[in-house]
This record gives sequence, structure tokens and C-alpha cells, in this order.
Amino acid sequence: MSKAVRWQSWDGEGLEHMVFSDRPTGIAAEGAILSGGEARFAAHYELSCHPDGHVAEARVAIVGGPSITLQSDGDGLWRNSDGKRVPALVGASDVDFSASPVTNMLAIRRLGLAEGEVGEITAVYVRFPDLEVELDRQRYTCLQAGRRYLYEAIDGTFRAEIETEESGLPTLYHGLFRRIP
Repeated sequence: MSKAVRWQSWDGEGLEHMVFSDRPTGIAAEGAILSGGEARFAAHYELSCHPDGHVAEARVAIVGGPSITLQSDGDGLWRNSDGKRVPALVGASDVDFSASPVTNMLAIRRLGLAEGEVGEITAVYVRFPDLEVELDRQRYTCLQAGRRYLYEAIDGTFRAEIETEESGLPTLYHGLFRRIP
């Protein structure tokens, strides 16, 4: 089953179109981002997950710019597009794209938190448009089961509430993105 969704950046200048598929072999998502604001860029991405919800592969290409491919064994070991291990990413279970709420959906679905529960993850944070990567420890708190979550960077640099539909797809990411019909 596939579902297409669109998000608009909070400032109204950016747009993302994403097609999400929930398959027996794992979640897959493909999308395109048109960024507004100061850092104008266009990007295409593909994500696939292992059946347990951990990210298996993330591919991102900036139109006219850099591209990156990261593959994970699901146990915290990562390889780049050349198949070489990336020791700096050891231990990460998820990917977080700075320019998209789709990766928050992956973490929310995988964690499956009940109201009041807290889950912590280590993500490969991919900064757009330069596609620089770093580890980022993150915390999700379920405020309302299947509907509202508090996202926090564990280092205290960012926090925001994320509203979702029951499938975990974000409908509102306060200060960053809003879903559009």
C-alpha cells in the first residue's frame, strides 16, 4: 500500500512531496524537496527500512550538487556508497534529514511509544544542502498515543512538538513543517 503526502515548510516557501509504502519487507519512502528561504535547493531522496523499522538505506541527491548513500546492517554499522564502513556512524539506528519530517515518522513508528513513554535514539543527522553527516542523540516523548510527540535533541539545542496521523506520518511539526492536502 502506498500513500503520497506533501509538506510545506513553516515559512511557506519550501515544499516536499513524498510517497510512502508500508511493505512486508520494510518501509520505503521516496521524495523530492524544493527548499525556499536563504538556502535554496532541490533534492531527491530514497529511504528503505529493515522489517524491524531500522533504516537499511538512505540515498540523497542535491540537484546540481552533492549526493550521499548510506547503508546500515540494522545493528549500528554503516557503509557509504563505495561499500566502505563509516566508523564515525557506528551505533546509529536511524537517519534524520534536516530538511524533511519523513525521518521523524520512521523513528516514531519504530519506537511504538505509549502515552507518557520516552524513547532515545542515535541518528545519522544529514544536514541539507551540503549533506554533511554527524551522530545526533535524540529523544521522543509520546504526549498522546498515535497523535502527538515531543522531539528533543539530547544536547538541548532543539525541541519541538510533532503531531501525526495514526500511521505516524507527521501532520504538523511545530516551527518547521505542516502537511498540506
